[in-house]
Amino acid sequence: MRTVMIVLRSNCGMLDLASFVEALRSARDPNGDASYLLTTCACGQGSLQAEEPWIRVQAAHDITSAPTDIDTLILPNCSVSALQDQDVECSAVLARRGAAVRRIVALGNGLLLAAHAGLTRGLTVAADSNVGERLSTICDQTVVDPNYDLHKSGKIWSARGPAVGLSLALALIEEDLGYDAAMDVSQRFTDRFPDMRPRFANGGANLVNGDRRSPVERIQQWVIANPSADLTVGRLASMVAMSERTLSRTFKQRTGQTVGDFVLSVRLAYACEMLRSGERKIKDVARLAGLGSQTNMRQLFISRYGHPPSEFRKLEAQPAMDDENIVPFRRALSARL
Repeated sequence: MRTVMIVLRSNCGMLDLASFVEALRSARDPNGDASYLLTTCACGQGSLQAEEPWIRVQAAHDITSAPTDIDTLILPNCSVSALQDQDVECSAVLARRGAAVRRIVALGNGLLLAAHAGLTRGLTVAADSNVGERLSTICDQTVVDPNYDLHKSGKIWSARGPAVGLSLALALIEEDLGYDAAMDVSQRFTDRFPDMRPRFANGGANLVNGDRRSPVERIQQWVIANPSADLTVGRLASMVAMSERTLSRTFKQRTGQTVGDFVLSVRLAYACEMLRSGERKIKDVARLAGLGSQTNMRQLFISRYGHPPSEFRKLEAQPAMDDENIVPFRRALSARL
């Protein structure tokens, strides 16, 4: 049985934790036995005021003398974004004990505790803009992935906010017990709370599988969704906590293309779609597709298609232009839409 310890903090959201805790309590191993033993700790064992004014909680252990055989530490979200004195003391303990814990799970700004302890250095995390800004001052070597609500990097699991706590719990259960066990827990929730069923479309698979894609797949989807963004190899490598050399080698092995070739193909595909619509000026198409100036886009189109953008817009209405050079880009763009 895996011991899960929740680090309670003043002003933490107990109601936000409810579905997360209930999901872990509901998980069963293949023999039907409970898989998680849940307990709590805090800085001191006095009563803590929760985010809800009508709830006061008390931890089972003082964090300095809590059991050492902990599998997973949970750092909950707090309604007060700034770290309090007791939070700093908790971070100091986490810094000492973090290496012995298999997994650290941060909900919302609970991530700041892990960052203050130095546990997120060099890792990629999921965080909203407020937490991301604080991370940059606490541990500037932490990379925020703007494309995910959930993220796993090293031993750190992070969730953009407490609202996705149940999704994160299902992902943890899947990692520990397998997909079927996670789906069983998901089904129990939808059976007990029918009004939640729309959130678990397709049996909850989207929630459980939210972070299953490889770094290369994540980069591909980010590029397709954001063709005008900064898509340099260095920027993309930082998003998946890889070196530029490793990303370039891995991307080429997995796709047969360089990162630069893939980015250019996606941008050209996006430009083609905008030209087909006929609703934007060519200079605006160049900017929105990430192709720079109108002159640069003209050169790329002549090199790739043999026609400048203005002629492409006219010829594209003819079936003859729907050739093997353009079809792959349409397919790439379809994933974006």
